[in-house]
Amino acid sequence: MKTYRIVAPICSVDEIEPVLEAGASEVYFGIMPEKWEREYGSMDFITRRQNRQAHIASYDDLKEIVHIVNDRNATATLVLNAGYSSNQIPFVFEILKQWETCGGHAVMVYDIEILLWLNSTGSKLERQLSVMSGVFNSHSIDFFKQFNISRVVLPRELSLSEIDEFVRSAGQEVGYESIVMFQKCEFIDAFCQFYHAVCYQPYVVENCSGLSGKYLPVIESYDPYYEGHGCQMDFLCKNRKIKHLENNDFQTPYCAACSLDFLLKKGVNNLKIAGRGYPVKLIADTVRFIKRTIERPATQSDMIKSDYLLTFGCTCQLMNCYYQ
Repeated sequence: MKTYRIVAPICSVDEIEPVLEAGASEVYFGIMPEKWEREYGSMDFITRRQNRQAHIASYDDLKEIVHIVNDRNATATLVLNAGYSSNQIPFVFEILKQWETCGGHAVMVYDIEILLWLNSTGSKLERQLSVMSGVFNSHSIDFFKQFNISRVVLPRELSLSEIDEFVRSAGQEVGYESIVMFQKCEFIDAFCQFYHAVCYQPYVVENCSGLSGKYLPVIESYDPYYEGHGCQMDFLCKNRKIKHLENNDFQTPYCAACSLDFLLKKGVNNLKIAGRGYPVKLIADTVRFIKRTIERPATQSDMIKSDYLLTFGCTCQLMNCYYQ
């Protein structure tokens, strides 16, 4: 029997039940209290995700999240995976205190100051290292063990052979998590300093074929000079365009379905769906797709591709394969 956990994003208390009902074992989420938005705006300074719609907004919601996941024998992880200024960090510590007081299970972090604070206060929260930490080898794991980490999210840039070598070298003292759906940029998360000014407004759900019709978001920016994410602009070398990224999950979602059996055999048992801020129906459909793939014999790749087409309304392509 395969042992695995599907880790799925939520943006509100109302999204927990559909995601868990679909088969997720863990939910993760960000929080953007009104005080934070007043002082620092609604950009990606708190959880690497833009605007309030991708976050819960109140401490009362923390209590409700814990109540629901406990009742369903699931877990919840609070995301605080940015680097914080000296003015911001006390606010972040206050959020962590509230989360632990509510009975929260885990926190996903990047800033080492948070890890130091968690150790110094004797916090019982599980520590998960965000993909933003850039843990590329076993030596990194050896360094972070001093902070009592329980899990590391592996970089999206690793190949399957590199993941195999990583886990064999680092051992099983910590858990491993791989992102298996959505949002694979060709740049390295941990080194990204591009300006992200896009805001996802409420999603428009239309009754037409194809993923873009079913899940199309309305996107805008509060910055009148915003021209798009830096990683999606034209790159020129000697006046020649050398790269232009198109990372459109609503047309051709990035996917690691064909690699799931390999990951599980190598000890990567936590399978993460990216996409905080995406429609809950899309996330729930994706959880079911991942679950069906895991429970299907690994040799049936044609069935995986057929299921991808039925689920997302488009044909899978090698260029959208996560770890190939």
